[in-house]
Amino acid sequence: MKWTKFNDRARFITLLIVYLLWVGIQRVIRRDRTGENMVSPLRKIINYLDKGSTGTISRIDLIDLSIRNMAGKRTRTMITIGGMAVGIAIIVFLVSLGYGLQELVISRVVKLDEMRQTDISVSSGGKLAINDKTLSDLKEINEVETVMPMIGVVGHITYQSSVSDMAVYGVTTDYLNASAIKPSSGKFFESNEVVYSMPYKVSGMGQGEVAGAETAQVGQEIGKVTFSINPESWVRVRKEADSKSELIGYTQRVEGETVGIELWGESYSGDEEAGKWIYSKVLMYDKLSDGTYQPRVDDEGTLVVAEGYLAEINIKIDKPEDIGKVLGTTISSVTTSEGNNLEWVDIASESAIAKTPDIQEVALGEEAVREAVVNSAMLKVLGISENEALGKTFTTSFVVVGDLLEDPSLKLKSVEASYTIVGVTPDSKTPQIYVPFIDLRSIGIVKYSQAKVVVKTTGLLSKVRSQIEAMGYISRSVADTVTQITNLFGTARLILALLGMVALGVAALGMFNTLTVSLLERTREVGLMKAMGMKSGEVQELFLTESMIMGIVGGVGGILGGFILGKLTGLIISIFAVFKGVGYVDISYLPWTFMLTILVLSLVVGLVTGMYPARRATRISALDALRYE
Repeated sequence: MKWTKFNDRARFITLLIVYLLWVGIQRVIRRDRTGENMVSPLRKIINYLDKGSTGTISRIDLIDLSIRNMAGKRTRTMITIGGMAVGIAIIVFLVSLGYGLQELVISRVVKLDEMRQTDISVSSGGKLAINDKTLSDLKEINEVETVMPMIGVVGHITYQSSVSDMAVYGVTTDYLNASAIKPSSGKFFESNEVVYSMPYKVSGMGQGEVAGAETAQVGQEIGKVTFSINPESWVRVRKEADSKSELIGYTQRVEGETVGIELWGESYSGDEEAGKWIYSKVLMYDKLSDGTYQPRVDDEGTLVVAEGYLAEINIKIDKPEDIGKVLGTTISSVTTSEGNNLEWVDIASESAIAKTPDIQEVALGEEAVREAVVNSAMLKVLGISENEALGKTFTTSFVVVGDLLEDPSLKLKSVEASYTIVGVTPDSKTPQIYVPFIDLRSIGIVKYSQAKVVVKTTGLLSKVRSQIEAMGYISRSVADTVTQITNLFGTARLILALLGMVALGVAALGMFNTLTVSLLERTREVGLMKAMGMKSGEVQELFLTESMIMGIVGGVGGILGGFILGKLTGLIISIFAVFKGVGYVDISYLPWTFMLTILVLSLVVGLVTGMYPARRATRISALDALRYE
């Protein structure tokens, strides 16, 4: 029973809204041919909703009668609807300012694409690092679209007679385009390369290849290690880090640990970490025809120690915290084929690894672009005018600390190189320089300061960040700032809405007063309608219709008034903003969900306000009403 009554009331409210829309469209278009095509579907909906029980007055007639009654007291009706519209307009205006300022701040803080991005970094002093493997792991996440690394170093800048230290960031062009960085003059450099190879000497032990890539490259040094061969195992020693390279001998476990350099070589089978090799000085053995091994000795009977490459098979790796210090000596005893015991003494100064210098100076690679994008703060420090900055050159060297290198004890400094300014950004706070990622990578950097992860859609960002944080990394996103801004303005909108509700409450009291007075004035009319056969429920719907019409019309008028008031306020502010060079500023914004909420609110206010007079009208006796003076 309750559900039937609720369904009937909802149907009546829908009919009222559609009928008012139909009447409004008819008055605007004046029933021409085009207008008839527009209102024809609405008329069909009205006829469907007006189907009621037989023997009752048509609800369309009730609505028309309510409109005529309101038109008969036009001044009072307009004042009542005007008060309702003013109350709604105040709410709409204040809340639209809250939404508008929120949109304005967010548009200044973030671009749409940044809502799909998060920057990851490592905690200070932690064991994790962002390297090629990290990038590969991140790309394996299904929701991730791309990963872009960034390197941060210190640049020693020289320009004419001025010398300064500034922050230098190695990035790709895609990284700059994805960030909230826009050049005020010039353009970004064109370089998306992250892979670089160049020959260089590995601590005096021979030539190798350094490579920065998405995957490890042959010859890429991983770092200095100490290692020991598994007991009763024989390991091949080759001339190159390749299983097909020339075999120069065999070696076995010795007491203590041996020092070497771990690097990537050609892939080999039989090992979980395929491709890893060790370059070291080891005691050499020859394999005899009967399958036994004997130490290799020279003409003087001294054991032969040679440099070579060992595949990481049957080898235990141990990376000490500081291998650059004096390693001491390792003494082991071996037996020759003649049964003589010989001692092998490995002096630290003769071992494969010597003490690393405090600072190593390296040159930029041949593929370095040598172009830079700078900000206005950097130009101010160097005394360069922004209008004359493009094409200017400055000299810089990059200082790289151990956190970005495989060996934390190392410190690199690049040879001074000339860079050309190709773009200028408007940031005037902290001097910053952006150089191609490949330039910094070419000097031997294997770890990155941070990486920018871009997900496929905005809705996936939270999930991806949770996965990244579960891996131990720290994630930061502009979405956090947007959330804080949204929460702040959400509270502000709530306060503004509460202030506007005061005006709406006053307007509702005015409507209640109007309907109550209208009931007293129309007591005889109510008695006459009942005497003519109108049911009490129909009388109730008549008064509810009047109150709901006032609420709906007041709500629509309030939305239009609040919207216009907000735009006028924005126009006035924009007049001053244009003179300041800011441009047009729109501080008013109305989401369609908010407008729909306001319409529902105005309908509810009208329904609640008219409920008491409508119920009171149903209790009036027809005989008493006809005698009422």
